[in-house]
Amino acid sequence: MLFLDELAEFATHVLDALRQPLEEGVVRVARAAATVTFPARFLLVAAMNPCPCGYGSRPGGCRCSDGTRARYQRRLSGPLLDRFDLRVEVTRPSVSDLMGHEANEPTAAVRERVLASRAVAERHGISTNSAIPVDRLDELAPLADGAADVLAQALKSGRLSARGLHRVRRVARTVADLQGADRLVTAAHVATALSLRSDPAGSASSARALSA
Repeated sequence: MLFLDELAEFATHVLDALRQPLEEGVVRVARAAATVTFPARFLLVAAMNPCPCGYGSRPGGCRCSDGTRARYQRRLSGPLLDRFDLRVEVTRPSVSDLMGHEANEPTAAVRERVLASRAVAERHGISTNSAIPVDRLDELAPLADGAADVLAQALKSGRLSARGLHRVRRVARTVADLQGADRLVTAAHVATALSLRSDPAGSASSARALSA
């Protein structure tokens, strides 16, 4: 696992150098005499603020100009963001969350659902759903009536790219597994997967967690 905090503070060329390893799972080092390929299959997790001052989600709290916010967001290229399976907005916690007034689902219960989902993937001969080959998506993540229409609409609107299409289908498969669904991936599962792929440039949350 590679965790990058304050993702937008890294140099653009450094971030874009991650695109090939994320896509192919290898790093190629080329020199005059030879080219060497190293294995580099990893989980990338990153976090960032919505703007340099970090107060973008607080009404009236942001001290950044519109131009400053735009430049900050542009440090993350579209091709890099497209390789993140999940782009989740992390909003400011409520008072009840901070004070512990509301009971949350126990970690142990979540763990059991995750283990059950992993067991399904292992029965299919893969380590995780993120490793489903494109040519096996129709076999392992078949779409129910209406699910393909949701994907088609996302593609037509420009919300989803060709690369993102396969990633969303894998996430939808995981959503279905976590909910204990049967073999088919429904429109609701696809919609949930799309909602977990938010656009960082259009958000005003205080922080974001991204993973691929």
